[in-house]
Amino acid sequence: MLSFLVLGDWGRRGSDAQRAVAAGMARAARRYDVDFVLSTGDNFYEHGVESIHDAHWCESFDAVYDDPALHVPWYVALGNHDHMGSVRSQIAYARRDVRWRLPDRYYSVSKQIDARTHAQFVVLDTTPFAEVEQMDAADRESYGTAYDPTLQGYWLRHMLAPSRSAWRIVVGHHPIRSAGSFHGDTPALRDQVDPLLRQYGVQAYFSGHEHDLQHLAEDGLQYVVSGVGSETRPTGTGPCSRFSRSTLGFAAVTLHPDIMELRFCDAEGTVCYETTIARETATRERVGTHGTAETARAA
Repeated sequence: MLSFLVLGDWGRRGSDAQRAVAAGMARAARRYDVDFVLSTGDNFYEHGVESIHDAHWCESFDAVYDDPALHVPWYVALGNHDHMGSVRSQIAYARRDVRWRLPDRYYSVSKQIDARTHAQFVVLDTTPFAEVEQMDAADRESYGTAYDPTLQGYWLRHMLAPSRSAWRIVVGHHPIRSAGSFHGDTPALRDQVDPLLRQYGVQAYFSGHEHDLQHLAEDGLQYVVSGVGSETRPTGTGPCSRFSRSTLGFAAVTLHPDIMELRFCDAEGTVCYETTIARETATRERVGTHGTAETARAA
């Protein structure tokens, strides 16, 4: 089996709320013997980091998630607040800290569940999808093609189409589906990314951005929102909702060859929601193995 925690929207220089969640994560990490942590972005508030020497690294990461149980790989997505600072520095920091896994703005990682079963995690940079339409022409030109969501969409298709992994999970900061009262669905992701997830049999999409915990499901595709690493906002419910709560916390996930155990934990590490999802509920089943260890996007 493969166990991991999912944390989003967290880096607030060791605020009381952030430290409380970190303590709960450490308890859960020991309980479920986690292999890694997934960060759904907004790693550093309010404006990302300025460099690899920014005090944020110690104040918001190293000195907060210092329990030995959390000294596992952290596979990181970028959020909109991270884009307000130096994205290049967050990528470069992976060469300084063995825990920090961010080889590029978007990338793919394969993990083994058992001798015959693999899970593929495709980590996106969703800010270009969510915000490019709001930019003026000068901003778009300054970012160049690196900020073009169309190219990332091509890359996503290239990652998913040949995959023989039993589990295919996509991670991004912005939710595709959300009943949260602050942001709600992200239309660009709903229109451009969601069809690809369905076409290539992705079983789950993990995100943050909404400062709540949500589980939604539509036609077999699971949407998991975990964005309460240091702050909460009011949440809501909708037709796809299975659970929603405005409480500090994180998700704890265990993958078996044929089932996913999804739990939401509060800041104490206490389970406040638990469900089991069968792999065959995915929109398309493609069983097999996948040997790629880690693939960054094409330059």
